[in-house]
Amino acid sequence: MRTVATAGHVDHGKSSLVLALTGTDPDRLAEEKARNLTIDLGYAFTTLASGQVVGFVDVPGHVRFLKNMLAGVGAVDVALLVVAADDGWMPQTEEHLRILELLGVTDGVVALTKADAVDADTVELAQLLVAERLADSTWAHAPLVVCDSLSGRGLADLRATLDAVLAAAPPVADRGRPRLWVDRSFAARGAGTVVTGTLAGGPLRTDDELTIPRTGQRVRVRGIESGHQSVDVVTPGARVALNLVGAEYRELERGDALVRAADWVIATVVDVEVAPLDGIELPRGELLAYVGSGEHHVRRRALDPGGRYARLQFAASVAVAPGDHFILRDSGSERTLGGATVVDVDPASRPRDAAAHLSLPLGPRLIAAHGWLTPDELARRSGLGPTDASALIGSLEADGAAVRVGAWLADPSVVTRLTTRARELVTERHATQPLDAGLELATLASGLGVDLARVRALLERTDGLVVDRDVVASVDHVVPGTHSPAGLALVQALDAQPFAPPDDVVATADPALVRALVRDGTLVDVEGTIFTRAAVDRARAIVRAELAASGSVTVGAMRDKLDSTRKFVVPLLEHFDREGVTRRRGDARIAGPTAG
Repeated sequence: MRTVATAGHVDHGKSSLVLALTGTDPDRLAEEKARNLTIDLGYAFTTLASGQVVGFVDVPGHVRFLKNMLAGVGAVDVALLVVAADDGWMPQTEEHLRILELLGVTDGVVALTKADAVDADTVELAQLLVAERLADSTWAHAPLVVCDSLSGRGLADLRATLDAVLAAAPPVADRGRPRLWVDRSFAARGAGTVVTGTLAGGPLRTDDELTIPRTGQRVRVRGIESGHQSVDVVTPGARVALNLVGAEYRELERGDALVRAADWVIATVVDVEVAPLDGIELPRGELLAYVGSGEHHVRRRALDPGGRYARLQFAASVAVAPGDHFILRDSGSERTLGGATVVDVDPASRPRDAAAHLSLPLGPRLIAAHGWLTPDELARRSGLGPTDASALIGSLEADGAAVRVGAWLADPSVVTRLTTRARELVTERHATQPLDAGLELATLASGLGVDLARVRALLERTDGLVVDRDVVASVDHVVPGTHSPAGLALVQALDAQPFAPPDDVVATADPALVRALVRDGTLVDVEGTIFTRAAVDRARAIVRAELAASGSVTVGAMRDKLDSTRKFVVPLLEHFDREGVTRRRGDARIAGPTAG
């Protein structure tokens, strides 16, 4: 199925033409029939001679209902532009055409309706005027068919022309990333919540788990209907009705999207390239953005002096991707101001830095904007399908626009800057704290403004730096430690009273020297008391000998054996408990699993 939206001025015969082509009156509301005026979206289906199924979305032509018109055309890629032969080109004809262009809808057919209501000369003049209006637009190539819905004139030609246009139009993109823009939500008897919309991006299947970005709710697809037929799978381009489990119909509204959350970056901040209509300057502050089938209040911030790029802050989360088009309107005057094309979602760069990379091609743009991206993150942010995303990644690496750093693709300039800064920070630590082994990994990560996982990956490819026990050092850094005069003096002073080390010896020593000697194993920190390694080893050997001779040891016995005091013996025995040399039993200790 392909979905085609109508467009054109009020009372130019859009609904009558859809009825004539499909046999279904798209005006479904009683008020529409009473007023003979399309107010909301209507839907109808037909099958063309080739077997192509077409779902029509009929839109209102009155300016008061432009919001509903925008909801109908936001997810289609082919349109039927209707111009009445008796009225000719009118204001809403012009506005609808500009909207189609801004949304990137360039394929379609122009239907010159009500041809039997005027004479042949008027029809010919109307044709010339329409051709003139389209000449400078992206619709200049569109075929024009003269027809009349009441008499049936030209309808066969219109069906054949539409069939040919759909056959020649690019196929609907299937990126494996389905997104359904909801244009109706209602409760069906015996089924519960039902939503309708035009499917884009990828197929949907029954039992698929989907997310509503605006609310974060998760729903399950219980049933699918397309073209009045129940199906298990529906492909992009089709008009779809989904029976959902997990949300009441009142919890969904026109403009909501249904997506697989893992496929999309769902955010409230989007960077866009702005395309204002001729002669219009976008105002500051709040605007209305028409995205998919919805109207959103946004705040705009220009990112460059010319206003080509802007950052939009949405009031609610949306699921959009680079390349998506939407319409910008003035919230006060309700004028259409222009369009916008998404270039980045949930941007990481500061507004003042963004413009420098937003004009780059897609892959380099995303790498420059975010610095570090895993392949999966890059694929989600790109909006591409798996095959195209893999090709994009390959081209980034081949062109040198990205380098592999562990699990990430990173901007080469970012990698160079971070590695240079890492060396500087480590060198500074060595210069100011020569007795330290180096810079703690967490401190380095904080200094670089990068998380631990990325720092580890970065250091793996950084020459000249090594990581040992979460401490980063230069490969040629040597801690003086034991071999320095101060280190030797400290060890000798402690060994003078090995099992009752004087408090003032450590208190007056350089703390960095003490830490260095503890790190290299020369000294041992036992519950805050510093012993030499030799003293701890001797105490352990004495404990083991006592255990072998007596079967147990006590604090009092070890105090006498070590010529020490309870202050030092208790922490030593607790240290041996943790090693497994001893195991406490009451006031005594018996042999533990490592007693030997």
